[in-house]
Amino acid sequence: MRMNSKRARAVAALAASAALLAVGGVGSAAADDGIAPGVTAQSVFETTGPHPVATAVRTNPCQDSVYGMLQHIVVHALGNRDDLTCTQAFPYGLDSPIGVNTYYPADIADLGAAPLIVLTPGVIVDAGMYDAMARQWVSHGFVVVVPHDFFNSLAYVPALGLAVALSADHDPNSVLYNRIDLGRTILAGHSAGGQASQQLAAVLPAVAAQIDPALQLAGVLAIAPGPLAVGALITVPTLYLTGYNDFVVPDFAWVRWWQYDQTVGAPAWIANARGVSHFSPVDGLDNYLGEGTAMAWLEYLGFGDERAKQFFVGPDWLLPADKTFYSVERNALADQLR
Repeated sequence: MRMNSKRARAVAALAASAALLAVGGVGSAAADDGIAPGVTAQSVFETTGPHPVATAVRTNPCQDSVYGMLQHIVVHALGNRDDLTCTQAFPYGLDSPIGVNTYYPADIADLGAAPLIVLTPGVIVDAGMYDAMARQWVSHGFVVVVPHDFFNSLAYVPALGLAVALSADHDPNSVLYNRIDLGRTILAGHSAGGQASQQLAAVLPAVAAQIDPALQLAGVLAIAPGPLAVGALITVPTLYLTGYNDFVVPDFAWVRWWQYDQTVGAPAWIANARGVSHFSPVDGLDNYLGEGTAMAWLEYLGFGDERAKQFFVGPDWLLPADKTFYSVERNALADQLR
């Protein structure tokens, strides 16, 4: 069913693009990159990329454990459609609750260095719930590490993931030896992980060169982030993704008050997706309507993708017209980007 729905969306997007091009209804930049007015980021970017995924991570249905069953019942009661996936990390199993799950393109030897994403989960959830998201991002050419300690709420969690990635990149015995482009590092997180990512982003740029001369923070993806972060401390491009149906992290609350609204030292965007709840990011990717925009943001930061850039940059940026979103904004520094 998933592949069929993706093909249908792709065909619809291509048909719309072709029709608009035929009547001259799109500018030259959009024509060159195949993005037509009215086409959503979800229809363009919520597709599996060309790279096979390699990982030692193994998941199982969350309802195999008592705690996982409770999580399963809650998210389905709140609108999720697909079953959650979990690892055996405690309390979902008997493995250590602290660790880092690593995913990378199986063909990374042919790619050169790949951008790094540190993806931090939400509070009291299992890292395996983000398995599909991590695999999706890796299929587009990223290395993804998912650090976790069950609470996943403070900067040391994404810092742990970054440390593991640095170690792998410097280890001659690792398949990732000299294969991670540390100069294109992105911090991403959901809920508590979104606040933890911002916490680390507030301090990392100042010390990155002391950690590793190649290390640079390209930006942040904060998905429905928790309240323990302050936008005024952020100095790298940041996208805040919220959900219209999210009562845990309402779009109108702290994610605006002291995060997006206070991000005055870096370009910032905030987009509020229709039909998205707080738990949609751990639903199936077809059911998380912000995934395509998240992927576009990562492609823009990690690869400078011109198609993705059109959704965020320039006077005619496409995200405000994207029907996925109830509201979209960007700050003055983002307005100045070209």
